[in-house]
Amino acid sequence: MAVMLHESSLADAADRLWEELPGHRDVLLCTAPVDGKYPDPLRYQRGQAVPVPESVGVALELSVDTLLDGDD
Repeated sequence: MAVMLHESSLADAADRLWEELPGHRDVLLCTAPVDGKYPDPLRYQRGQAVPVPESVGVALELSVDTLLDGDD
């Protein structure tokens, strides 16, 4: 399942991922369209970090494990 990261905040995006991806092993990062076409999603697996898109305005990497399992 792909989840578009277009929520109003990073916390909203993380909450939506948590709700829609319980038990899944991969995170697909879909980015904004370029010249009207969406690029192929980037796939991240457990043990990797997901970089937040530059359009968010911060330099940050999120753990795939945290996105899939939540913060314990």
